[in-house]
Amino acid sequence: MKLVSSSAIVTGAAQGIGLAIAARLMRDGANVLLFGRTREKVEAAAEELNRTLEGRARAVPFVGDVVQAADVSRAIETATRELGLPGILVNNAGTGALSPIIDMAEEDFDRILAINLKGPFLFTKALGRALVDAKQPGSIVNISSLNQTNVTDGLAHYCASKAGLANFTKVTASELGRYGIRANIVAPGVIRTPLAEGAGLQSEAMTRAFLERTPLGKAIGEPEDVAKVVSFLCSDLASWVTGETIAVDGGNHIRGVHSYLDTLGITSPKVG
Repeated sequence: MKLVSSSAIVTGAAQGIGLAIAARLMRDGANVLLFGRTREKVEAAAEELNRTLEGRARAVPFVGDVVQAADVSRAIETATRELGLPGILVNNAGTGALSPIIDMAEEDFDRILAINLKGPFLFTKALGRALVDAKQPGSIVNISSLNQTNVTDGLAHYCASKAGLANFTKVTASELGRYGIRANIVAPGVIRTPLAEGAGLQSEAMTRAFLERTPLGKAIGEPEDVAKVVSFLCSDLASWVTGETIAVDGGNHIRGVHSYLDTLGITSPKVG
């Protein structure tokens, strides 16, 4: 398997799924710019990857905010200067929070839509332009979610952002395909990450509920499960694949999603 480029950008790369994706791409031959918001975390991640994968590839840390166009431009400039123009972009940075719609804070709705949808737009626009101008092919992978199609109570903002990302990716594939740039989605189910743990998705009750709905008999996946599929989509093995969604959820999407609010016993203080 050969990656489409020896240079990549991965957002949200300091931990969890993003870190696993960066590590997999490095093992498969790409130098990676790790884009993250917290300097301490992203620099520590880069140091660890460079130590464990010494001689195979290089990780470059970058601190920025995916919803700031200036930070996005600087990241692409840094990656190009340090590693060469990136032909691989993985829009992984994302966030979520549990809340009933009638109690949802407007600022939370705006924040989640911005990080999960505007961030991929800004990176796709900027790097897409650079690749088109350079006449260089590429692969864009957007990390969506089971919730782009299988919705659940308590995640209206998150589900909306991921559904929007799904159609945004298809338009990207349509517009940029003529330039040899592919765009695809990886849609994980629950993956063992700090974000999932903080949201209560790894609690005993949630684990039981996911287990009942997952044909492969495991409630929670691992970051590496996602990383392997991302690397495939960024390789020559996927040269005829674009505008596609690959679910990495053990088959959870087949049986649907339970109510997170009911499972966790969360009710609206205004109605409960």
